[in-house]
Amino acid sequence: MHSLEPEEEDFLFCPSIEWDDLYPEETFGDRLRLFYNQFNSSTRALLDDSLFREIEYNSIVISLEILCSNQIIHKRLSQKHQKIGNEIRWIWPDTVTQFEIGTKSPDWYGQVFKL
Repeated sequence: MHSLEPEEEDFLFCPSIEWDDLYPEETFGDRLRLFYNQFNSSTRALLDDSLFREIEYNSIVISLEILCSNQIIHKRLSQKHQKIGNEIRWIWPDTVTQFEIGTKSPDWYGQVFKL
């Protein structure tokens, strides 16, 4: 039988664990992938034709911008703004206070949603 507490000599053979190496800081792409995976296939198809950008102020992300390829996609994503807002609030919980869904067709046109 082995005891629940390791003996001192067991510590000599165990390498130290660096937690920072196991859980590196999330990148924008990691968060965007997580955001994308929260939706069903029809919404994912709309998001596939969109561009995303984090808007920073003093090195803190305060807004997420979704730039749609045309006004039809803009309209459909705008109808899903509550679901999009909930996912943004979950993935960027501390900093993002609003998100924008827009299109550029000669000028930027869109809506800003507060969280």
